[in-house]
Amino acid sequence: MSHPISTKRHSLAHLMAQAVKSLYPEAKMAIGPDIEHGFYYDFDFGGVSINDESLKDIEKKMKNLIKQNQKFEAYKLPVKEAVAYLESKNEDYKVEMANDLAAKGETEIGFYRNVAQNGTETFVDMCRGPHVDKTADLNENAFKLEKLAGAYWKGDSKRPMLTRIYALAFDTKEELDAHVKMMEEAKKRDHRLLGASMELFAIVDEVGSGLPIYLPKGAKLRQTLEKYMTQEAEGAGYKYVYTPHIAKSDLFARSGHLAHYADGMFAPIEMVNLKGEGAEDGKAPEKFYLKPMNCPMHHQVYLNRPRSYRELPFKLMEYGTVYRYEESGTLSGLIRVRGFTQNDAHVYSMRSQLLEVIGEALERFIRAYGALWIRDYKIRFSLPDFENNAEKYGEETEEWKDSVTAMRAVLDQLGVEYFDAPNEAAFYGPKIDFQVRNVNGKEDTLSTIQVDFSIAPKFGITYVDTDGSDQVPAIVHMALMGSVDRFMAFLIEMNAGRFPFWVAPEQVRILTVTDAAIPYAREVESVLREVVLMKPLRYNELRFTLDDRDESLGKKIRQGETDKIPVMLIVGEKDAEARSVSVRAAGEESKVALSELKAFLEAM
Repeated sequence: MSHPISTKRHSLAHLMAQAVKSLYPEAKMAIGPDIEHGFYYDFDFGGVSINDESLKDIEKKMKNLIKQNQKFEAYKLPVKEAVAYLESKNEDYKVEMANDLAAKGETEIGFYRNVAQNGTETFVDMCRGPHVDKTADLNENAFKLEKLAGAYWKGDSKRPMLTRIYALAFDTKEELDAHVKMMEEAKKRDHRLLGASMELFAIVDEVGSGLPIYLPKGAKLRQTLEKYMTQEAEGAGYKYVYTPHIAKSDLFARSGHLAHYADGMFAPIEMVNLKGEGAEDGKAPEKFYLKPMNCPMHHQVYLNRPRSYRELPFKLMEYGTVYRYEESGTLSGLIRVRGFTQNDAHVYSMRSQLLEVIGEALERFIRAYGALWIRDYKIRFSLPDFENNAEKYGEETEEWKDSVTAMRAVLDQLGVEYFDAPNEAAFYGPKIDFQVRNVNGKEDTLSTIQVDFSIAPKFGITYVDTDGSDQVPAIVHMALMGSVDRFMAFLIEMNAGRFPFWVAPEQVRILTVTDAAIPYAREVESVLREVVLMKPLRYNELRFTLDDRDESLGKKIRQGETDKIPVMLIVGEKDAEARSVSVRAAGEESKVALSELKAFLEAM
């Protein structure tokens, strides 16, 4: 019988627990689910040190168990019997899980036992399954224990820290080998490593985890991206605004963030100083929150004065920094942070203008992806799931129906290829998400467009229609780069730090062969100062440096390769005599006359 890969991965997690209990009898088991590309299991080893050598022993034991061809047998116990059994085995975490299930109304708890060929019970774990029929159904050459990590029990930092063992698992050895090879390549492209070696950004303990500092080169890369996105948006009629980083609690209560997004927001800030000054006598101090999103602020710009239908679509944009609470263990470079910047935009439009607004945005997004060499992406229509996630989405109101219908109509009329994704919508409306696959094979959202019919009434957002009546506009939320920080991380990894020429923080580096060539290098610099690129970012002055250190040319070239410089210009005494430069780009070298250098670089 053929089993789904998820079932095989789950069975291997069960087998890992059996191997661990065999080698470390005092270890306590927590949870062991299948995940994308494999599985993991959390254990409490009770102070026993586990390392990479331990993983080899556990993996060897698992392969031995597979060869024994043990059977997986499912059975259930009444809750009280299950808890008593687990207590007898000192499986504290399983006992807590069983009691949690009982509190939710479960009357029976599922278990799986492993049975040897002679009928002897070899292992039991609390588990719903499913599992394969027997261990021989698992391919001993198609899984690999990958790494160790720490994980708080139930994700709560106040609970015990457990040891998590991650593993990879596939149907075949070939698939496993291919994934391992991809991961090795991903390590070379890790934006955290490249960010350090290329001096793009830094995470500093004294500042705080999840709060990146952009170094000069990284800041220039980000600045260039932001200029391009602003240029394109302003060309489409967007107006730039600035809004505060904090706001009164009333604003976020009105927007629904306090009700629906409290777990992602930091605790309130009381409007008092360190001496306790600021609160009025007899009154509690006002509470402010770091903004988790820019939307409520932009609504205040729209509400600054009454608006007419003649002003619609009314388009706003901002590079707004937001703050979201994240557990320490989830933070990762620029991808998962606590303070990040969104290139947020909001459009207030009549329903009849949605096709125009969303169509323009989609075309602009696609054009930007092309300019940045992003070609492998999908468009996802993120929808609500009222049946299975009523807590997030509430009831299916007419506003929800209208927003889903309107956005699907736009997608269909534009003729773009997309796929539906239930339960991926925001709590206030459906989304169009640009999905890309990162170097680890995981799908991420880079850009998003959201239609929202529900928020305008909460803020009293209206416009005066042709007949003088007040009407409620549709609000379109959009962010081409989503999180600027995550977008940059993706670009760094996708290109292994080699960016398109127009956006590279340092585009050209002049390398002198000897000190005698320095005067000529200065002439080359004067030519480069006149180079201004016009596509795709207009008035993009060339960014260059001069490496005239007393080092060998070979060492300078190697440094340029490490720094991922797109173009290196090599100048020596012979080049000065010939009035030319040696151009090194994409691993190839050519000669270009100094008089033609400006045109050559502009053409790039």
